Amino acid sequence: YVPMLLQSLCMCFHDESWPVRDEACLACGTFVKAYPRACLNDLPMLFERWTDHLCDQIWSVREDAAVALGDALRAYVYDRSLVFDPLMSVIESNIPLAKDQPAMTREEYIARQNDAALHTDSQLYSCGSLAPKLKKRSHGGCSDCKVNRDRMPWEATDGCIYMLRELSSFYAYVRNNDMDDDKLKNAMAYVNDELIVTLMKKLLDACRVKHFPQSDDLRATLFKQLPTIARNIGKTTFKRKYLNLFLKLLMDNVRSNDVASASCKFAASQCCEQLANFVGVSIFRGRCEEIGAHWELSSSGHRSGGVVLGGVPY
Repeated sequence: YVPMLLQSLCMCFHDESWPVRDEACLACGTFVKAYPRACLNDLPMLFERWTDHLCDQIWSVREDAAVALGDALRAYVYDRSLVFDPLMSVIESNIPLAKDQPAMTREEYIARQNDAALHTDSQLYSCGSLAPKLKKRSHGGCSDCKVNRDRMPWEATDGCIYMLRELSSFYAYVRNNDMDDDKLKNAMAYVNDELIVTLMKKLLDACRVKHFPQSDDLRATLFKQLPTIARNIGKTTFKRKYLNLFLKLLMDNVRSNDVASASCKFAASQCCEQLANFVGVSIFRGRCEEIGAHWELSSSGHRSGGVVLGGVPY
């Protein structure tokens, strides 16, 4: 039954409804993890669909495509050429794409969002509605299947954030697994700190962009995923090699008078709290002071005292 069920799932990848495609990503990943040999012949097609959905307009589709690719990494851990090597090529190509996003002011962005002519007469919609995609009426809006928009370069970078989260989970899996198997031991040679640090630096560089309004959404995704990445990497290694990489960007986004969106500020604040509790509040505070920032955790577990950058209180 495996080939027949897999073909049925693969057909769902092409469905116009994004919730169907979303679930297809997850289901195929679970299927590959459970039956890696039976799925091997279809792996190139699955890989193409997963990496395509890693750039989807819907954030949950991007996230679940990353989860499915993480399952595939585990399923084919014995042969890096099947998933790992081609996936690294995709990640390397997609991480910097946010820099190619056309410049746009927030006012232009709002005007574009409200221009119905730019979002109609397309085959499908990706506005986030869970409404059934049936052509019963054409009034516009979320329930109208004519509404759509093109993919944007920054969304490919956003997908890479979820993928790096899954890659860090794969790193933890390889590091903590029983290494009696020589082939599994070999995985440690290519899934290591050097690889993760290099990719994180490239991702951080891409997430510094601010020439378009959705850059706040990009940074919010990073801040939401960073605590999970930290736990996957491990406290000692994260403190030594990763923490200082992100502190300046975090502090820049928790300032109360920054132009960052409320959701981005909140995500940065929550990330600070979680990282401080993970590495130790005193250690986190000390690292902040090293870059000229002041950060405190109140007794209720929330940030207090504000942030001081360059001697200027915010």
